[in-house]
Amino acid sequence: DYHQAMQDPETVVIDVRNHYESTLGHFAPPPGGAQLVDPHMRNSIEFPKWLAQPETQAKLHNKKVLMYCTGGIRCERATALLNQMTTVANKSDAITNKGNGEKEPAFQPKGVYHMRGGIERYVKTFPQGGYWKGKNYLFDKRAEQCPSQKTPDLVEQEVTSQCCLCAQKWTSYRGKFKCHYDYCGVPVIVCDACRPKGLTHPDQLTCELCQKGDTQVLEAAVPDLVGLKRQAESLVADPETKKAKKTNNESPKEDNNGDQQVIADRIFVARLPLTVTKTKLEQLFQSENQEKQETPDSIIQVIHWLTDRATGGFYGSCMVQVSSPQVAERILAQGAAMRLDKKRIKVSAVRRRGNESLTEAAWPPKNYQEREYPPVGHFQRI
Repeated sequence: DYHQAMQDPETVVIDVRNHYESTLGHFAPPPGGAQLVDPHMRNSIEFPKWLAQPETQAKLHNKKVLMYCTGGIRCERATALLNQMTTVANKSDAITNKGNGEKEPAFQPKGVYHMRGGIERYVKTFPQGGYWKGKNYLFDKRAEQCPSQKTPDLVEQEVTSQCCLCAQKWTSYRGKFKCHYDYCGVPVIVCDACRPKGLTHPDQLTCELCQKGDTQVLEAAVPDLVGLKRQAESLVADPETKKAKKTNNESPKEDNNGDQQVIADRIFVARLPLTVTKTKLEQLFQSENQEKQETPDSIIQVIHWLTDRATGGFYGSCMVQVSSPQVAERILAQGAAMRLDKKRIKVSAVRRRGNESLTEAAWPPKNYQEREYPPVGHFQRI
């Protein structure tokens, strides 16, 4: 499991949280165990910048990579991003020739894992703390979380944060004090004695990263995440995905009866966010058909998440069989305006190949499994 994996010296543990969160607490793998890496981020937008840097990828190459965050959401998305980057790096021309003539991937971790439930779940599973040191920064009214069976004095000893004004050790964020630099603005720690000064002289509030002049990640180029995702999809997409995309870009063909070869009750859906679920897609389709009295209770009859054949990872596409051709027509008519979790998605018709009949087209596919969520693939939850 994740706890045991931190004992492996061939493992890198990445704190996917912001640096100001890490100052209150972080994992400390045992001596001789995994290496802890803090990307020194001011916000999560900087993580793709850090991950795209050559020195970062060199550090992760041929290593088992563990990621963690507060509740498990950020690190789950981070594993998906890392998987996309490795896919593009290894299936492009960026391949290193070894001395024996063999080839090895330019950038390939031995495995990518994230902590299910994040730090919150870990400290509940290990009430004495395990490898966790300090406090878990929280964004709700609790403000922080500590292992239940670890004494407050020991927790305080483990925290190394300090007041940004007087440098006195201080272990809590209180008040809405923020770094005064316009490009930063992250929360800063101000002790009780310095609170009056912090209120009257906010221009003197400076976070730890800005005090050290640490702007490497901040100033790094932003990778093209949309282009990266599309390139990864094109490189490793399931043949069924490629077939659907190719068919949708071709002029409609006609069968022996002169009709277009469209499977009337089936839809190809692409550009889906990683947060998609069957329920969310059902609700979206229902909203597009709600004015029609004949709309059934359940529009989606079959949903087949399309994945990478090598890793089983989901890349944002699926095939959906809906309740009727009429429902499919209404969804396709609204396709350009449809959004899921604030992201515009793409829907298109599914067409048959050549003279293939409806009975000849295997549906659902042999590898079909009824799922509420798309499969995660080899970046496992542990």
